[in-house]
Amino acid sequence: MKTLKLFTVFLFILVALGWKTNNPNCKNSTYILNQVKEKYDVNHHWATSEIKVHIQEPRVNNPQRYTKLNLKNSDDYFEMERFREDGIVKRILTGDGESKIFLNGESELPKSIIEQYRLNVERSIGHKKFYKLMYGLPMSLSDNLWEQIRPAQKAEFGGMEVYRVAMELKDEMISKHWTLLIEVETYTLLAIEFNHPEDPGKEEEIITFEGEFEIDGIKIPRIRNWYIKGTNEYLGTDIIVEELN
Repeated sequence: MKTLKLFTVFLFILVALGWKTNNPNCKNSTYILNQVKEKYDVNHHWATSEIKVHIQEPRVNNPQRYTKLNLKNSDDYFEMERFREDGIVKRILTGDGESKIFLNGESELPKSIIEQYRLNVERSIGHKKFYKLMYGLPMSLSDNLWEQIRPAQKAEFGGMEVYRVAMELKDEMISKHWTLLIEVETYTLLAIEFNHPEDPGKEEEIITFEGEFEIDGIKIPRIRNWYIKGTNEYLGTDIIVEELN
């Protein structure tokens, strides 16, 4: 009886720490991930939040790219305007599945233009998945996102002690294999590595995060720098410039 009580207490402690006792791959990684989410969204507003921001997204081949983003999580609404050299593309997806796409304010477009600029609902769905995941970090890293999460390892990154938390996503986003780099002392999300173990010839990427942008008590990483991991080749930057009305 005493042994049973001790086991029950031990099991309760594991659950309280946020560990998934039914998955031996989780160990302390889910606890670390929960602490990261708590740091960025202490009041748990993400699920009902509305994120409206202007993002500067310079790329090596397109230094003038901008996006205006509206994510309304309470009813799964998505809207984005992308400013390109050849015009403005606006995409809308509502929570009930309605899709609207505009090029320079026009929605009735020739098939050739639709194909040239990929103005289709599939492309809009892809954008929505990307922005909702990437601009919801770390809150968007919910349990139903990943297939498995591995035991955290301690390492050094940028002169700081970090946890390396590797996970395999259910659905690929850049890669199915992500490794989060989290500062040990503050639980700050410093970077994400995108690995390709199934394709060793494919170059791995890394995003590093700088600063924070606060909306309705939620902290979102403000600057994201993209690099090729092995060569440190610069790919681009995403910067939250301002909140929109």
